Amino acid sequence: MRGQDLRRGVKAREFRSELPAPEENGRVAAIEDLPGARTVTAMDDLGIFGSGSSAAGGSEDGSSGGVSRRTFLSGVVVVGAAAGLAGVSEGALSRQPALAATTPPTGPPTTTVPLPTTTAPEQLLLTWGNDPATQVTVSWSAPGTVAQPAPTLRYSAAPISATRPGRTIALPEPQPLNVARHYPSESSVSFTDGLNAQTTYFYHVQLQDLEPDTRYYYQVSDGATPAPSTAGSSFQTAPAGRARFRFSSYGDLATPSYDLNASGNQWHESCDNSYYGVSAIENPGDGQGPPLFHLLNGDLCYANLDYQNAPGVWRDFGVNIARSAANRPWMPALGNHETEFGTCDHAGHEGTAPGGIGAQAAAGNYWNGPYGYGHYLSRFLLPDNGITNYDGNHLRGNFYAFQVGTVQFISLDADDVIYQDGASAYLNSAPNAAPESTSAGAQIPNGTVTYNHGYTGGLTIVAADNAAVPDYGSGQPNLQYIWLERTLAQARRDPSVDMIVVFMHQCAMSTSVPGNGSDLGIRRAWLPLFDRYEVDLVLSGHEHDYERSYPVRGYDRGTLGTVVSRNPDQTAGAAVDTRRPHAVTTTPVSYDGQQAWDTEQGTVFLVLGGGGTDGPTNTYGTDTATDLPKAKVITERNAISGSEATGFTRNSADSVEDAPWSAATNAGDAYGYAIFDVDPGRRRGETTITFQYFAIPAVSDETGTLHTGTTTLPTTPYETFVFGRGISGTGRQHQAAPASAAAASAPTAA
Repeated sequence: MRGQDLRRGVKAREFRSELPAPEENGRVAAIEDLPGARTVTAMDDLGIFGSGSSAAGGSEDGSSGGVSRRTFLSGVVVVGAAAGLAGVSEGALSRQPALAATTPPTGPPTTTVPLPTTTAPEQLLLTWGNDPATQVTVSWSAPGTVAQPAPTLRYSAAPISATRPGRTIALPEPQPLNVARHYPSESSVSFTDGLNAQTTYFYHVQLQDLEPDTRYYYQVSDGATPAPSTAGSSFQTAPAGRARFRFSSYGDLATPSYDLNASGNQWHESCDNSYYGVSAIENPGDGQGPPLFHLLNGDLCYANLDYQNAPGVWRDFGVNIARSAANRPWMPALGNHETEFGTCDHAGHEGTAPGGIGAQAAAGNYWNGPYGYGHYLSRFLLPDNGITNYDGNHLRGNFYAFQVGTVQFISLDADDVIYQDGASAYLNSAPNAAPESTSAGAQIPNGTVTYNHGYTGGLTIVAADNAAVPDYGSGQPNLQYIWLERTLAQARRDPSVDMIVVFMHQCAMSTSVPGNGSDLGIRRAWLPLFDRYEVDLVLSGHEHDYERSYPVRGYDRGTLGTVVSRNPDQTAGAAVDTRRPHAVTTTPVSYDGQQAWDTEQGTVFLVLGGGGTDGPTNTYGTDTATDLPKAKVITERNAISGSEATGFTRNSADSVEDAPWSAATNAGDAYGYAIFDVDPGRRRGETTITFQYFAIPAVSDETGTLHTGTTTLPTTPYETFVFGRGISGTGRQHQAAPASAAAASAPTAA
């Protein structure tokens, strides 16, 4: 069992008086490296607007006459013109158009690339409803800027054919995204990107009253005449009650490189590991079959970095994940790269003040839909949290919960509480820099950022324990915090819930050196709740690497960090309270012959950000004086300094701390995925989760121009542990529950 608690392979790195800026992609101002790029000094990761060279070939629909690696197998859906109903089955073959460019792209396009004008359904996506045993939402998209003529969905508990067509549901005409209204059971949604004016179309059917632990088949159609195009697959509903099941997780997926994506373009953060990461979910390395569902821990595709082409980046992401998401629910969390520039106010309404184009107003009106989440909220229809924000928007999908078997899952939007200002930003250090202009005529002034901290209400600091709580005195206390505490309390009172798994994007604990580090905002707001209600596992992304903590509970009072890269209100070398989490044990126990951690003693945090982005961050900090792991900690918003006359810069993470909470890292491989097998036992409180982390080697020549390397997915996990509550007790007896039909019949992808 590798990586137990020795942080094997971690190269010692002494932290100097100045830390590098937090940079998820491991580089600063990487746009400078592209031919013809404008020099900027802000971080590429934080959404720099710069210019790169355009070498993306292909026609409007991206097709060419040749055959290449991009004529790839989706392994998921059937797509094609159908005079009648074709039979569909999971694992059926799909061929995308051959998209080979005559010469490989040298970088992301710098102008808006046309989207297809075809309507054949693609980007199939399943998500759970509020009750995964009886509710599944089927979603899909049109390829580009033309709505489907008459979209329908058919579904049945038997394979669909011309003689057994199943139940047919017709969808209404598309309506622009409006989160101030409730979604009907069948919804067609359009969203117009604020920076390039491309309108794209999304379709959602919320299936209800399904049978638990049952396989259903479905087929969607664009309704075109005379020959409609169809696509389909099948899914398994969740089991009810105590049952075994498998789920998987990672974050920071990005898009495949041009040779394996649908468009043939090379986007910011594109990497072929993104393709293999999806393949791994359909065929995990242990050979035990795919999971029931997948958790995607934020930073889905990095579309906010390709500000001229966000809809095209989202399309390549959707086509890639559909190889898995058409077969099983993919449940996301919001990340900083889901926050995009546009021409709306913060609530998603068109701006009305003078300036820019007609739909764009003065400062504060540079959001792409509500909170910058327009593309995300159009594409994903997620469980409803029942919360309405102070601006009148329903917050459905921004954060949510669902239960499968004996485990409660909670997705959080950490953008609401973090201090790191890390979403879209145009920060140019050149004096009197011109605004960034887009193909739709929008202009983003220098110094503009999107910072969503506190968008669901205010928090105030309690000095006694350096914690953040809802600011009731302001009249607008933080709604996500209130919802989270209520949800956790209900879960701990519910006799059917044994364990709680939280997933989000940003990190409470990380020792990555080139990455972002730990965020005091999460530690203050949510870790006290995780302690109080004894959350078992917390999964995150944000860092493009792997890290595991020891079980932690409470914090080390009186243990202070040090300011090393100060904001203007700080003093270098000053002590600062980082609210360092307390490791309750560093020694695993033995459980059924495997190493295990008792999560009743403390919460285990897992950084799983190796989905596929091209910027690995798996270099980890060590204090050479103490030989302890060392972590960056952001203890307040990283300040933006300057003016239009002098240019703008952003400060980096401000502090460091020794990190005895860090148990294991992987300096050898940045990429990987986690598999979790849930065994509920036979009685209340007996649930255990067996965890396997599989590393994925980087594509061999990903740093080159051709991206023709291949990856062999490992069959031996990097780490394996059991997590369970009370398993360190000597008197506990465990009896495994029988496998559910879902586990027994889960198909293995071809």
